[in-house]
Formats: sequence, C-alpha cells, structure tokens
Amino acid sequence: MLATYDVPYLHMKEFAHFKGPFEKFLSVDAGPRTNFMKEATRIIRESVEFGFVCVVNYEDFRKVNAQYHLKEHLRSPYALAGRFCIARSNLWVKQQGHSLRDVAYVFEDGGPDIGGLVEVTKQAGIQIPTFNPSRDTEIQAGMVQLQAADFLAYEMRKAVVDHRDPMTKPEFFRKSFQTFFGCPVVQGNYREEQLLGLCRTAKIPIREI
Repeated sequence: MLATYDVPYLHMKEFAHFKGPFEKFLSVDAGPRTNFMKEATRIIRESVEFGFVCVVNYEDFRKVNAQYHLKEHLRSPYALAGRFCIARSNLWVKQQGHSLRDVAYVFEDGGPDIGGLVEVTKQAGIQIPTFNPSRDTEIQAGMVQLQAADFLAYEMRKAVVDHRDPMTKPEFFRKSFQTFFGCPVVQGNYREEQLLGLCRTAKIPIREI
C-alpha cells in the first residue's frame, strides 16, 4: 500500500498535518488521502485477529499518584497501558490453545517510558517486550506493523479526546474510526475511579501527608 501511494512510511503526526512525504495530499482533491486511510483500515481489519487497547488518563494518574504510591509501583501511564495489553493478550493466546513462546511483543523504540514498561513487566512476571523503530534508520529496518498500530492508536486517542462521553453514539465518531467497529477487542480504560480501585486491589500504599 505504501508503495502504491509512493510514501516511505506511515506516521500519523505527519500524515494528519500534511508534513514530510504526506505534503502532497494537501490539495483541493481529498480523494487520494481519503483512499489512503480507507486502504489502511481495510488492511488492519483483514489482518488482525484480536485487538488490545488501553487508555490511561494522564491527569487522573497524577491525581491518584498524589494519594497513593502509584508511580513507584506502575511507573507511568505508558507503562500501565503496555502492561495491560501484554497481560490481556497473554490470556487470549492461552485461550486459543497457543504457547506464549510463539508470541513476540514489540513496542515503538523511543516511547515515553521504555524503562518503566520493562520494569513493570519484570515485576509482573510477564514477557519483556522488545523495542524497534517503526521507520527505517541507519542501522535498523522499520516495522510496518508498528505503523499500523500507530494509525489505530491515533484514531483511538482522537475518539477519547473528541468524545469524552463513553455513551457517544457510534455514528458521531470519525468515519476513519468507525471503520474499526466490529473488530474483536479488549479495552482497558483507566480513569480516576479505576486507578483508585487498582491501588486498593494491588495494596499500593497511601502517601503520608
């Protein structure tokens, strides 16, 4: 698909703002850009077996961290979301009768808290992920699968930011996000209430005032 549209990679921050190789989509005719997005969603819909999505609100994380030693135990919203997805996908893999030895977890190199994600996976006794670039570098080839994940993560974030009400009607979401409806998925949503519940369940100590 990338070769068809003559772009070297998909990076949503550049694509959304017509930067870099996506500047050519900045024209009166929106057809090519729209078709590009439709083709990207089609590939994901036809390729993915199951989805694992986790949204952690940064402000709620900070609020709960002021009450509990949350950061000391779960490091960051990024680390918590990554741990959630790995743990839930492990469960799904086992339910399908597969071995965890056949699964590799790969995260974008240069994420906001790689050290934190590695630490929480070690503590939980689950697979430690590897970290690869999504685009080619001087020493390593990029992973196109990470580009697909970046696309889906961008759409999910837009949905959360634009529609804070979880009861938002499906037809109000962006059409590019609606395309994913129907894909089997497990979603974690950590707002203040869920983070407080997590602290109590995990017996994370309260901060002394």
